[in-house]
Amino acid sequence: MAAAVLCCCTHYSMSSGLIGGIRTVAIPTAENDTPEERIAESLTERISDAFVEDGRLRVVDEETADAVLVLRLRSLEDRPFTFTAQEETEQYRFRIFIDAVLQKTADQRSLLELEGMEGWGTYDAALPEEEGRDVAIESGLDMVIEEVVDRVTASW
Repeated sequence: MAAAVLCCCTHYSMSSGLIGGIRTVAIPTAENDTPEERIAESLTERISDAFVEDGRLRVVDEETADAVLVLRLRSLEDRPFTFTAQEETEQYRFRIFIDAVLQKTADQRSLLELEGMEGWGTYDAALPEEEGRDVAIESGLDMVIEEVVDRVTASW
């Protein structure tokens, strides 16, 4: 009986199981609704690297891809987060908002739409930008990238 269960379940654990049965994905440069081009470029590069590292989908060019992941950097926010006793801003919270659409290349059909995804990081107001805000940006990108990769590669 155990052998029968194992044989029946093997198909499910060994099959692709990715959304729409895709095996390859293209990731063009993220569309950008913000004035900060470097963040959109970083999003594109880092999400491509994340898919490569994950290994469940192969990142290829648009002509040979089963699907295209269209990314849009919607907005960025820097808001005061914590304050000193004198009501001065001590820390800021950086927030990034993106949308992602996974489209089947053959017919442009949407396989997955992720809207309003948010990532964030906090930084000390007294730190130089490269030690403060830039680190918070990386943290925010890490959050949204992990969520996109997880949702795109999830089994149905």
